[in-house]
Amino acid sequence: MKNKKWWGIAAVVLLLAIPVLQKLFRAQPVIEVETEVVAPHEIKSSVLASGNLVYQEQALLSPEVIGKVTDIYVAEGDKVQRGQVVLHLDDQTYRAEVAQQEAAVMQQKTNIEHQQVSLESQQNQLKRKEELHDKKMIADQQVDDARYAVELAKVDLRTSREGLSQAEAVLRQNRERLEKTNIRAPMTGTVTALDIKVGETAVASQIGIAGSSLMTIANTSTIMAEVNVDEADIAGIKLGQEVSIHTAAYPDTALTGSVQSIPLSVKRNDASTSGISQARSYTIKVKLESTRNLTLRPGMTCRAEIYTATANQALAVPVQAIMSNNDEKTVVPDAGARSSPSSGEAKPLVKEESYVFVNKDGVADKRIVKTGISDDTRQEVVSGIKAGDAVIVGPYKVLRHMASGDKVKAEAKTEAKSQ
Repeated sequence: MKNKKWWGIAAVVLLLAIPVLQKLFRAQPVIEVETEVVAPHEIKSSVLASGNLVYQEQALLSPEVIGKVTDIYVAEGDKVQRGQVVLHLDDQTYRAEVAQQEAAVMQQKTNIEHQQVSLESQQNQLKRKEELHDKKMIADQQVDDARYAVELAKVDLRTSREGLSQAEAVLRQNRERLEKTNIRAPMTGTVTALDIKVGETAVASQIGIAGSSLMTIANTSTIMAEVNVDEADIAGIKLGQEVSIHTAAYPDTALTGSVQSIPLSVKRNDASTSGISQARSYTIKVKLESTRNLTLRPGMTCRAEIYTATANQALAVPVQAIMSNNDEKTVVPDAGARSSPSSGEAKPLVKEESYVFVNKDGVADKRIVKTGISDDTRQEVVSGIKAGDAVIVGPYKVLRHMASGDKVKAEAKTEAKSQ
């Protein structure tokens, strides 16, 4: 009975050990993977932005006086010189004001002449009365009255002269308004827009009402791009950085440029009417190096790729080959952390690592790597691998579950050429 008991226990142990032995001695499956040989590449880290083309030198002409347009001397597309009269407003009212004020000036000059004659007369009378007074022929009161009349004539003369200065100032103002009926080009350039017609009324206004815009003159050789960079990316933007511009009209043709200016103030775009969410961006000005003989017009939409960093001939791998332990973070002691007064233990620090798998003699070898800059397709690897290593790049559904030591077989081993 005792032997039968031991035989039963042995049978149970054998049944439990069979699956374990089968797993130990069963051949590990070989995983088919795609690899790429590590080689030097040129990596350009970039920031994407969108915007439109504008003229750097541009002037929007608006009237300073109200008047009906009587003559337009240019057409859209015409070249103009600075100071050239391009448009004329009805000036009859302003000419009448000038004529009226010229008459007022003449009236003031006549008054001055009258006051001067009056003053001379009063001064002569005072002189005669002083002579008579010296001979005791008139009383003191008469001399005092004569002196008062002279002083009063002087005051009247000063008043007339002040009136003349005021009338001349008003005349100059009226003449300036009359001159403003001739609209002149503020710069040398091309008429890019003509917003008013003969017979329409030009209105001096800054609120954009009808008639406040006459025409636009621009230097067409100064076309540039204004692109909006998100506030999260603005820290990497520097003056002079290389920019690649693609317009909507010519999507397959890249225009090269450089960052010309970076604003200090943020541009706010309301993302919702409620004002709860607001997107903030900075309008960067990009100078185009060459238009490549393309017909570019202001207002064209464009997208820009601003290259913030460049690594020439750096070891790089496809971005999909870089894995991270974000899902399974390793917790290590933080040597620099302060101890808790109560527990005396150091606070833990979550260490994030990036790694790749290298096909080493048919076995997946996990390598911890340090990464640098990246572009749309490749990630620079600063350390952890060397040129010639066969890095496993896919398929991703296999790569994400791969472990160090897995047997692998490369389906198509390719060696990327350095750029």
